[in-house]
Amino acid sequence: MINRGMRIAAALLCLLFLPLFGLAEDVVEEVVLPDYEPLPMDDFTFGHTAPEENFTEDGYEDATLSIRVEKIVTDTGTWNVAHVRIVHPSQLRTVVTAKGKTNKISTMARASRAVLAIGGEYFASDEGGFIVRMGKVIQSRKTPYETRDLLCIDENGDFHILVRKRDAKNNGRSKSINPEFAAQLKRLTAEHTLVNVFDFGPALIIDGVVQPLPDTYAFNLKHREPRCAIGQVGPLEYVVVVVDAARDGKSGATYEELAAFMAEQGCVQAYNLDGGNSALMFFHGANFSDKSASAERSVSDIIYFATLIDSGLDGD
Repeated sequence: MINRGMRIAAALLCLLFLPLFGLAEDVVEEVVLPDYEPLPMDDFTFGHTAPEENFTEDGYEDATLSIRVEKIVTDTGTWNVAHVRIVHPSQLRTVVTAKGKTNKISTMARASRAVLAIGGEYFASDEGGFIVRMGKVIQSRKTPYETRDLLCIDENGDFHILVRKRDAKNNGRSKSINPEFAAQLKRLTAEHTLVNVFDFGPALIIDGVVQPLPDTYAFNLKHREPRCAIGQVGPLEYVVVVVDAARDGKSGATYEELAAFMAEQGCVQAYNLDGGNSALMFFHGANFSDKSASAERSVSDIIYFATLIDSGLDGD
């Protein structure tokens, strides 16, 4: 069980998230949050199985996790949107496949007992980058990608996005390290524990400012394609978006449209993840976005949200 200090911290978190528990703002009675063990933040331990009765037509709700999902249909595609609130940073989790291997997002999500999951950055066949998952350095290759922005998620579940150089050639691959970027990363690691680091991007929003379209980047940003992004709205509050292409398969969203949409959702930090055939949202035990099991692409990693409540269903 958790100690007294953690119980106090849990109570404070409860006060911060009164709307999450369905309480009116004028309630002044003491709120008691049951003792829930945080999930480990330094390994790939799975979450707990979510009870079926906590799912609704438009989301999921329990004392530690709130998810609201919706579909917004446009002429160019469908925007699958999830607004997520958690009570502890350990509920924002990642899973990776074995080195050099890949697996389907839905398969990894079910195995991890994810309530909601999306793909990550598909680094299995990459030759460079700095990648951390659940506190473990998965890859820190000698050849960094100087034009790729980093998303660093710290021990508090807060997002820090570091922008690399925009003028590097050779698809952003370089054997040199940008001194300014290296200094930023050094300061960040001195102040925080980096639980998850993504080396994909680019940055969509930093500190509330929508970022301009990079002149040079490793991926297609100008055309409409299926897209995937994650953003932070506030403490332990996030937005996840997957954009499906229209049925003609020739549309989706541009980088600029995705950034503007994340801003409309209230994100103060937002980051582009692997899109195209890798763009998929998993919710309530099935693919929520428009991708059939036969069309689903195998990837190297997922990001998912889990409940802290052990309902005795984990062995099912």
